[in-house]
Amino acid sequence: MKTVAFMMALAFGATAANAVGVVGAFGAPDPGKSANQDYVVTFDAPDAAGYSWTGGLGTSCASLPGVAAAPAGDATCFGYVSSDLTPNTATLDTPDLQSISFYWGSIDLYNTVEVLDQFGNVLLTETGGMLPPSNGDQSLGSTNRRIFFSAGAGERISGLRFTSTGVAYEFDDFAANVPEPASWAMLIAGFGLVGATARRRRMTSVTA
Repeated sequence: MKTVAFMMALAFGATAANAVGVVGAFGAPDPGKSANQDYVVTFDAPDAAGYSWTGGLGTSCASLPGVAAAPAGDATCFGYVSSDLTPNTATLDTPDLQSISFYWGSIDLYNTVEVLDQFGNVLLTETGGMLPPSNGDQSLGSTNRRIFFSAGAGERISGLRFTSTGVAYEFDDFAANVPEPASWAMLIAGFGLVGATARRRRMTSVTA
């Protein structure tokens, strides 16, 4: 069957304080990561260094009737959260990232993913209802998508929190891109400049 990968912008509220970008790629099977990302969590091998899970993560290497369905076209192991697990949420802690993507299987209204910063603050919330038709179909490209999150200016992504209030939220093949060294150097230089300016102002106040 011919699979068409379709890139589209997803609806979300973006403000100066919430500038994480998100796009989705239709696919059954997974259309795959972007060229500048590396796979870091696949559920078929140990997670990459710096990546770890907390909470009620379930894993399976085959669909479990009434519990979880393998993402479309995915013949490997996958992860999931479910209202049948306690807790019904799981968090993937990551290094500070520029971008991260994953394959979201059989998208349902009751699926929610939150993008977290290094302090655990929520930068963005994406629900299954924001990705219509959101009907849990296990075979359509429109209900099985790779979702890409990109950090905004001055932001870093440091985790993803998954929640399901229904049967299950299935996901697989996480891929990520860390900030380039040049970007970090510019940030550090910027902080240094701010500090130097503050010191200069204090010295001027003392000598005035």
